[in-house]
Amino acid sequence: MQQWLHCISALISYRDRVKLADFYNHTLKNKLALTASYVVYPTDDGRALHAADNKDWTWDVSDFDHPFSHVLQQASLILLDHKRLVYWQQNKEFKQLAELVDTKSSLLIAPLFNNHKQIIAIQVLIGKQDIINGLLTDDNWHEFSDAFVAQWTLLKDMEMQDSHKQQLSDSIVRLKAQQRAKDAWLDMTCKLIGSSTVMEQLREQIAMAASSNLAVLIQGETGSGKELVAKAVHSLSSRRNKPFVAINCAAIPESLLESELFGYEKGAFTGALISRKGLIAQADGGSLFLDEMGELPLALQAKLLRVLETYQYRPLGSNKEQSSNFRLIAATHVNLRQSVNDGGFRQDLYYRIYQYPLLVPNLNSRLIDINELATYFIRQYNDREQRNILGLSPSALNKLKSLDYPGNVRELRSLIEFACVQTQCDVLIEKSAFTTKLPLGIKIAVDKFVTNGNDFTVIDDLRTALESYEKAIICNRLEQYNGDRAKAAESLGLPKRTLAHKCQKLGIQNR
Repeated sequence: MQQWLHCISALISYRDRVKLADFYNHTLKNKLALTASYVVYPTDDGRALHAADNKDWTWDVSDFDHPFSHVLQQASLILLDHKRLVYWQQNKEFKQLAELVDTKSSLLIAPLFNNHKQIIAIQVLIGKQDIINGLLTDDNWHEFSDAFVAQWTLLKDMEMQDSHKQQLSDSIVRLKAQQRAKDAWLDMTCKLIGSSTVMEQLREQIAMAASSNLAVLIQGETGSGKELVAKAVHSLSSRRNKPFVAINCAAIPESLLESELFGYEKGAFTGALISRKGLIAQADGGSLFLDEMGELPLALQAKLLRVLETYQYRPLGSNKEQSSNFRLIAATHVNLRQSVNDGGFRQDLYYRIYQYPLLVPNLNSRLIDINELATYFIRQYNDREQRNILGLSPSALNKLKSLDYPGNVRELRSLIEFACVQTQCDVLIEKSAFTTKLPLGIKIAVDKFVTNGNDFTVIDDLRTALESYEKAIICNRLEQYNGDRAKAAESLGLPKRTLAHKCQKLGIQNR
């Protein structure tokens, strides 16, 4: 009796049902000198039984060709000797089990009940006939079996509670993820404004692009909102909680661009007094946005291609490879396919980044969105300047819809803000506030400086006048060479990248 109490004490210490069953069966075999001991469990759907120690033994509970169904139906044990087993040969799996019973052995199949008198498992014991027969009146075995059932039921209940908690936790995580996705979608709708068909299609494409890890190539004219699209792709993706790192490839001098991207070690070059992480390292886990990627130098294109293929890079001055798991989002206003044909962009890099292309429509193709865009820009202006411009008059709106927009949404915003300055509070913006399709401050300065010859008395802002004159010269030269920046830059004695930087700064786009 003392040994059985010790076994019961050890049994209730188990916290894993598989190990518990192993200990239970192993103890019965050793204590009772049995040939075999199994516990047969119902499956989760309750349609079958299986022996935990032998996955090949499975019995349908509705099949009465084996005795387990009878035990379940009658809720009583069955004792079979070698002779009686002859009548149970139809079921293949049970026949394999019965082959363990010799002429001097018996097979006991007994239901195991919980506290509610429900059968939770079936005990299968094979041993010498006298030992098996003696078990029927053995209180020690009954107490040991009852302890096993109680512990097994407790562990199953605990597992179900843990499962329910996990399911609840998973549901909360899913709901939060759905809410974040919904918030990101609403945020995208608020920033990528427009009810036109092309904008609705663009937002759908952004959502699909965000659901993948493919490189995204955003193409569109200057001022059309490519960076907003890039941020939307990031915000809707699984990387939304990681960094969004952006760089304008045309705005950084070629000599500094490599160190900006890859970083550098202390002493890598003159002035490198400390080590610095590059943008590729900063974007680890998140998204790297390369704006105006078409302006990337050829030598740097080759290095970037290797990074995209291996996600390995080497900072300047370092002899160790580092890794960064980022998602590339690139944008350009130039025709990269044409650049590839002209030798200005690597073909292999082009195909590497052209995995999920997005085309941002220009404003001229969605003039129907001007009212929404104007309302948004007026509201922003009012919040920023603490004013109360009521909106656009019908004539002003018609005027805006009749204009051409080479500068796209950026140009429209400049027009709206200029008109807001020209308008008193608590009134609508009138048509007279728009005198030209270009931002008026720049246009007037150009007109005064260019058309009035040497009459410098009209200049009241030197910086604006110089920028305007420089813009007029560059626009004229680009027109002369049909938008070919390389030829325009050469004719002006400028490197192509410098001209690209000036075009970006002055808002010049080839027409």
